[in-house]
Amino acid sequence: MINVVMKNTAKALLVSSALAITTFASAALPSQWQLDPSHTRVGFSVDHMGFSTTMGHFSDVKGTVNYDVKAPSKTNMNFTIATDSIDTNWDARDEHLKKEEFFNVAKYPTMTFKSTQVTFVNPQQAKVTGNFTMLGQTKPMTLDVTLNKIANSPLTKEPVIGFRATGNIDRAAYGMTAYADGITTNVPIQIDGELVEKKVTTKKKVN
Repeated sequence: MINVVMKNTAKALLVSSALAITTFASAALPSQWQLDPSHTRVGFSVDHMGFSTTMGHFSDVKGTVNYDVKAPSKTNMNFTIATDSIDTNWDARDEHLKKEEFFNVAKYPTMTFKSTQVTFVNPQQAKVTGNFTMLGQTKPMTLDVTLNKIANSPLTKEPVIGFRATGNIDRAAYGMTAYADGITTNVPIQIDGELVEKKVTTKKKVN
């Protein structure tokens, strides 16, 4: 009985959220978005020899998304992560991770993700397939994306899209095999972020 109630409640919440998104879509919304760096985090975690889970994140992330609420199937996105911005809450470990046997930031200062297909399962959830590039190698990757909320910010009065994306990266497939016997090579990632309208910059004319 409890399971039935929980399932019905979950369905009701999903329907109400979908209706809210559909209603908001009738308003004039931009289709060009960019990541708000102050509210975006790319996190990851690895198992450390079975003793504990080490977590970290990248603090320098830039990205743009073309997303029209009325035409979601045409969505595409591009993200760039500065590998030098890795932070695992321990400076010595961060410096080690920046060296050649791991991220080799001197040679590969960025990682990128470019979508090739976006398939919405429902108005709030989508599977995003794209090409992920790390250490000079590009391989396909799929992210599960959930739209948390689409609404005007009470602070800026501007439209904001809140989202979460999850996936997995096999670091060994990109050549990062260091300490594979003690540190997991399958790395779960979680991206929590907000998208705001992409502002068009105009160059000033020089007389």
